[in-house]
Amino acid sequence: MRNRNIIIGLILIIVVLFVLMLMGIGHFAAPVLSKGQDARYIRSAVHYGNKNETAYGCKAAYSLLDGYFNGRQPRRVTRPFAYTYRKTKNLEGNNSVYIAVATQLHLTEKDAEDMASYVYNGNQLVLVVESTDSLLEKTFGFKTSESTFEVEPSSAVQRFVNPAFAPDTVFSGKGLPMNGHLLLEESDTAVITVLGNNAQHQPNFFRIQYGEGQVFILLNPMAWTNSWLLENDNVQALGWQMAYLRMHADHVYWDEFYKYQKSPRTSDNFSDMQVMLKHPPLKWALWLSILLLGLYIFSESKRRQRIIPDMPKLRNNSLDFAETLGRLYYLHHNNTNLAQKMAQHLLEYIRQHYFLNTAQINAEFITGLSRKSGHPREFIEGMMQMVMDVRLGGHVDDEYLHNFYNSINQFYQNSK
Repeated sequence: MRNRNIIIGLILIIVVLFVLMLMGIGHFAAPVLSKGQDARYIRSAVHYGNKNETAYGCKAAYSLLDGYFNGRQPRRVTRPFAYTYRKTKNLEGNNSVYIAVATQLHLTEKDAEDMASYVYNGNQLVLVVESTDSLLEKTFGFKTSESTFEVEPSSAVQRFVNPAFAPDTVFSGKGLPMNGHLLLEESDTAVITVLGNNAQHQPNFFRIQYGEGQVFILLNPMAWTNSWLLENDNVQALGWQMAYLRMHADHVYWDEFYKYQKSPRTSDNFSDMQVMLKHPPLKWALWLSILLLGLYIFSESKRRQRIIPDMPKLRNNSLDFAETLGRLYYLHHNNTNLAQKMAQHLLEYIRQHYFLNTAQINAEFITGLSRKSGHPREFIEGMMQMVMDVRLGGHVDDEYLHNFYNSINQFYQNSK
């Protein structure tokens, strides 16, 4: 009993020291804010992480991506591109999309070489960065200006120049304005296509044809952040960018490596452990955590068997996507647009799960869907009538939208 109390006391001391150390690190690392400055909108708050819910995180963009790729959830990548390319056979195909959102790319020669091979084979590489890398520019044959931005947030603007889009192609929202742009020469126009401009009407979104594939570069990652996407109708800007990519890509990758790189790497042999051991505070935190874990295992290993967790229920990804998209559009009270998106997603669900042709919604289609889904024919007929009304552009008030949502939700929940 006495030994047990000693162990518990040591654990408490280590926990207190660990917390105090973290508080000290946070104190020295915390930015100094001027009077009236919002801590959410400062340069040090920029993260671009796919799970980050702050203003400058990218959780909203990441959550919407599966909707643009036929429900295919992007796979997170936490290693350099060269490492992933060597270890992942899927990247050697010709129908993949690789997305990286970062402050700046710091590539090695092997990274750039493998990116060139990846694109040349017919894949698509999407780089949303504040500034590019010299190796990247040399590899794909383009040149950009040195990126500068304002420290204080104001309005971040993104324009699109594709004539197929609507006339109003300007989107703006709160963020850090960035003026990095492509330095385009006449000889580049054969392989480089300008797709968008910054606030100064300089090209900052462009496509490079390389071999059988394409590289898409957007020098304005503010357009992928949570705060910017949820403002006004800016989520449409993300949809327009995704329109250039392959909806039926075999594999989609989301990079979570380069956003953490603040300086060039000396080799491809990189590991998370090297980063932690490089900084003394993180090094001490690591060893204290290991010691604490060892003491906990020593004192608790003879207690009892851990509880076996229940098997998690399978998630309905289609329903999750519909709810996510619904929350985004309902903020702007655009009932007609939201209803059309719901109808489009419902028809796509029917095509994928019941293999029915939705080009013509007639009595034969209704009978087939009723038989395959297990719903009464009257229910299917009523729901499809609402779908046709929405597709024809009829007025959608709150009550109609509520009934439409309940009908589709009931269909998802109770289908075979």
